Amino acid sequence: MGGCCCGCGDDDDDKEEGSTYGKPTPYDPNFKGPVQKRCCTDILMLIVFIVFWIGMFYVAGYGWTNGDPDRLLYPTDSQGRVCGEGELSDRSKLLFFDITSCIVGVTTFTFVCPTTQVCVSECPDDNRLGSSVDSWDLASKIYCTTGETVKAVYDARGTTGLATAIADLECPPYYLKSESVVGRCIPTIVDVNSDILDVNGNHIPVNGQNLTSTNVTDAVNGLSDFLNLRKIGEEVLSDLGIVWPYLLGGLFVVLLLCLIYIFLMRFLVGVIVWLTIFLVFGLLIFGIGWSYTKYKELDDEPMTATTLLETFTYQKNTYLAFGIILLIVFLILLLVVIFLRERIQIAIELIKEASRAISNMWFALLFPIVTFFLLALVIVWFVTVALWLQSAGDRVYVFDHEVDKSTGGNNTVDFTAVANGTNCVYNSFTKGEECELDKFEVCQELMSNETKKDISCLFMEYYQSPTLFRMQIYNLFGLLWTGNYILALGQCTLAGAFASYYWAFNKPKDIPSFAVSRAFFRAFFWHTGSLAFGALIIAIIQFIRIVLAYTQNKLKGFGDNSAAKFFLKCLGCCFWCLEKIFKYINKNAYILIAIYGYHFCKACCRALNLLLRNILRVFVLNSITTFIFFLSQLLIVGIMGLIAFLVFDSLRTSEDLNYYLIPVILLAVFAFFISWAFFSIYDMAVDTLFLCFLEDLERNDGSPEKPYYMSKGLKKVLGKKNKAPKAKDGEGEVMAEEDM
Repeated sequence: MGGCCCGCGDDDDDKEEGSTYGKPTPYDPNFKGPVQKRCCTDILMLIVFIVFWIGMFYVAGYGWTNGDPDRLLYPTDSQGRVCGEGELSDRSKLLFFDITSCIVGVTTFTFVCPTTQVCVSECPDDNRLGSSVDSWDLASKIYCTTGETVKAVYDARGTTGLATAIADLECPPYYLKSESVVGRCIPTIVDVNSDILDVNGNHIPVNGQNLTSTNVTDAVNGLSDFLNLRKIGEEVLSDLGIVWPYLLGGLFVVLLLCLIYIFLMRFLVGVIVWLTIFLVFGLLIFGIGWSYTKYKELDDEPMTATTLLETFTYQKNTYLAFGIILLIVFLILLLVVIFLRERIQIAIELIKEASRAISNMWFALLFPIVTFFLLALVIVWFVTVALWLQSAGDRVYVFDHEVDKSTGGNNTVDFTAVANGTNCVYNSFTKGEECELDKFEVCQELMSNETKKDISCLFMEYYQSPTLFRMQIYNLFGLLWTGNYILALGQCTLAGAFASYYWAFNKPKDIPSFAVSRAFFRAFFWHTGSLAFGALIIAIIQFIRIVLAYTQNKLKGFGDNSAAKFFLKCLGCCFWCLEKIFKYINKNAYILIAIYGYHFCKACCRALNLLLRNILRVFVLNSITTFIFFLSQLLIVGIMGLIAFLVFDSLRTSEDLNYYLIPVILLAVFAFFISWAFFSIYDMAVDTLFLCFLEDLERNDGSPEKPYYMSKGLKKVLGKKNKAPKAKDGEGEVMAEEDM
């Protein structure tokens, strides 16, 4: 039933005296393709995987019980309340009392700013002093910390009462014309080095100085990149709103190109492969010529750029670099084709066989949709749980005060004289130190108006306890492990289906019906433990790479650490190579699991030994087929990119597009992933058939008792033949040979 793990030499039949990589696979007269009678493999790992997912459900339940993603997605006021929810359902935007204090620090993720913040219904539509609200329509939509609108405070207390509320930091001291950016009222960018005037033409005083546009610009400097990206994003979305019918049509064209390509490869694979190679060369030559043309155009007529993206696309050196890169790729591909032209013919025969296999089980082309759907579910699970866990922490409040006004330059305000003998638990207030809002409010009642105005306890963030952090790590590892398991399940399923094709002696008569579905259920019900074993190895390596990348990123803030950074980069490179190696070994192990039903370790050992016994064939044929698939994928992406460029370039003027290259890039990316999905099936088919082909060579010798199962094309390329049974004539027995 398969234990946990074993060594390569644990099975006596795997080793033969004098054999380095195990003995060839012996002939078995009862073997007719993927074994039907199976048992569960790697049960211990199956149990571990199930227990791990029980833990995943616990982590998710904890997050859903204690968290609320709205805390992260929507702005939060200084009291830790989410704007637009509950009692604040009609106040979905966040207003900063003193935007200039954001110079101290604005985090781009939470937009926390060390100033009082309140939820409001609308952002200010002009500049004005906090006390000038008598005829302001929006005064009924701007709120104070007491929960009253500014208009209500003004009507109830008059101008003097409103001024007192402003002094006590209950109401905003001034207003600036703003726009809502992700629910935050961000002042509209104004001319630099000019004073900001209110609607009556008066200066707006802040901390004893007139408010200038420089103050505001500096305050929102932390958000400037975001605002610039927002502007570009709006223009891109506007373009996509215009061209979306063309994008849908482009996706249909990509699917059609892939299907046509696959259909033609069944009959004209040799012609298509060579035509693909020459068309790729043609596209590269076209790209080189187009880059040179654009380079000369910009050299003769330079264009003025207004955004970062335009700066990139309007630079002639961009097209020069693009042309040079294409030229280098062209030369490299040309040399590869020249030196490997003879081996390409062998790869063509393998692709022909893969084409025949796929043509006899068209459902294999649809199976990546199942894999994609399962991966999407896991990713959605991970993101959802991560958001709930991130928002499950406790609210953190910190002291804030005007250092210059209250402390003469010190960060701590002494409150001992007032606090002694009262319910106030704070003897001092240190800027940036954590505080508890309810306890601070007790102390606030004892403060003078001047002190109350300058000291506050503000919400800063949600605290991630060590327990929550460990849950996030657990959730991340669950994503890696489960994602790799789903990919392994897809590979094992396709391998089982294509192996059923290869080991059918009379094709297509002997090919079992519902080969893909049967292979899926065999892999899922009998070998989940083995697939989870292989996925666990890849997940551990990927997790280590993530930790290394995280550590390397953290070192950027600690000065010059050249030696440490170099060491981490070397480790990252080593683990990247290790991941590629194990993925290749696992892939071939899954093929043998699909055929024989081995447990994971035995499948790895036998697959590795089989490949090492045929190392030259593995290196040449595998590399060539991968190269051909890459060229085929590059051709489809190139054709789609060329069509998209011609279409959207013609629409640039008529439809007034801002960035016509964006939809071109989008369609090229879609074409890449769609074609990758199609050719990953071909890649799996070739790898499976190649491994079966190697087993066929070791099991059989072409005699009537042990005939080859490979196609006539492969036998012809390799010089192999099946011998016909002995026949008698009038003069005795003769031995005939023929291709069977």
